[in-house]
Amino acid sequence: MPRSVLDAFTKEYGVKVNYITFESQEEAVENIQKGQVYDVAVLENPFIPLLLADKRLARIDFDHIPNFANISPNFRDLAIDPGNLYTVPYHYGTTGLLVRTDLIGNTVNSWNDLWDPRYTGKVALRPQERELIGITLLSLGHELNSENPMEVNAAVDRLIALKKTVRWVEVDTPKAVARLLSGEAVILLGWPLDYQAAHAANRAVSYILPKEGTALWSDNYVIPASSPNSYTAATFINFLLRPEISAQIVNEKNYPTANDAAIPLVRPEVRNDPVVFPSAEELRQAHFFLPLPIAEKSLYREAWDRFLAAPPVHLSDQ
Repeated sequence: MPRSVLDAFTKEYGVKVNYITFESQEEAVENIQKGQVYDVAVLENPFIPLLLADKRLARIDFDHIPNFANISPNFRDLAIDPGNLYTVPYHYGTTGLLVRTDLIGNTVNSWNDLWDPRYTGKVALRPQERELIGITLLSLGHELNSENPMEVNAAVDRLIALKKTVRWVEVDTPKAVARLLSGEAVILLGWPLDYQAAHAANRAVSYILPKEGTALWSDNYVIPASSPNSYTAATFINFLLRPEISAQIVNEKNYPTANDAAIPLVRPEVRNDPVVFPSAEELRQAHFFLPLPIAEKSLYREAWDRFLAAPPVHLSDQ
């Protein structure tokens, strides 16, 4: 979230925003499950049903969020939250591969290229459970959200084989992109915001949506049940849904918005950038991260724990 947006809310309403980031969505979810107090959180689609089942999200009073009318019908009433009783769509995006074409040419077009011996020790990843298991499943020809234990474990086996040579990076975009710009990594698994930062510094950085299809994700604003300030939280979300504010977020962060009213206000060079707003064909080939049934959540967690326990145990920068 741009600091300028948070400061604008403070200036208008006199409410200071304490902005916190997490290393992963899993960390955020665990904190909410433990009862940590947050007034507003941003969560991806797959994590919503679990928190609803645990009664960790507050039902939203939409009388205080009239700007919800700006949200595209394409993002409303999804299976994760029928009727949008607990969620407000925020933005969406792709997961792709940032490539130093000046160092390795235009050779990368598949998730399988992460395992190409030519790039051993030159691949940078973030330790994100669903994302890494998901793209590895795609590399093996399986579904992004596979619930088949053999397929999930085969994906983790393949990840373990990659683990020893990967350069692990933080979620923070500047720190992750720095490894690519320095040449320590020639491929970075990342997102459009990473690309915008890297491409601005080096025009030879390209953003590839692999031929097997991109992994598509979507974020939502939610109000945790632990919040003692639900009215102020709703007021903040309504502020963020103003067309000019949503457009400001897109212009600064380069993620496509679910706010239809904001799109005309987005800078043309951003609105027409296929990395930020993928083509209809690319979206048709995309795979959306979906919520997993409880049993499959255990399957993924056990598989991820096995990955973490495999040597080297610590996922540190190399």
